[in-house]
Amino acid sequence: METLLIEATEDSPKILFNAEEGHFFINGRSFMEDTNPFYFGIIEWSREYFKNPKKNTILELEFDYINSASQRMLVDIIGEFNKYYIVGHRVKVHWNFLHGDECMQELGEEMKEIFDLPVVCRELAQ
Repeated sequence: METLLIEATEDSPKILFNAEEGHFFINGRSFMEDTNPFYFGIIEWSREYFKNPKKNTILELEFDYINSASQRMLVDIIGEFNKYYIVGHRVKVHWNFLHGDECMQELGEEMKEIFDLPVVCRELAQ
């Protein structure tokens, strides 16, 4: 399966989903008005990946800013990964946030409460 790479734009994050390593990154800013076309492609790619996943899969998230529409889609993406965790795949989410960014820290803590899969919140140095 090919790596999914979408470079960041002014209002969308960078996506780097490496199927060979089972390590997926979404980072940057996400404040698009219409998030569906952007994020549905990621969900579809993930569904293909989980037909033959690696032993361990890590979804690493790091946002400078994320609007409410993007948050809803992010819940859908993590929810997709959560489905595979529930059926026995080894899946983990790393929620990275910059030191002092209380909004992103709180959002990561909310994700921990919503899902069954492990969500590890990690504060990054500036």
